[in-house]
Amino acid sequence: MTPELTFTQLVRRRLKYAPTNGELETDSALKDYGLDSAATIDLLLDLEDTYGITMPDEYLSEETFATLSSLWQAVSQLRQASESIGAAR
Repeated sequence: MTPELTFTQLVRRRLKYAPTNGELETDSALKDYGLDSAATIDLLLDLEDTYGITMPDEYLSEETFATLSSLWQAVSQLRQASESIGAAR
């Protein structure tokens, strides 16, 4: 399973109004799919556990959690930074 597929599955689990069939639109507002503040916290913990990252305070914003695309961009950046640190050791 690819990291992107895992990511989409994690996010979909936290969206009350996600379509059961078909793809999530990458630029649609996650709040339109039902992502509320409680689901955002659960999603944040899922992402940190799954990808071995810690999302710093500056990433905890409406912009980061606005769309599937913006959230994946943040996770990808944090994963790359984490892998770079691990490789340097």
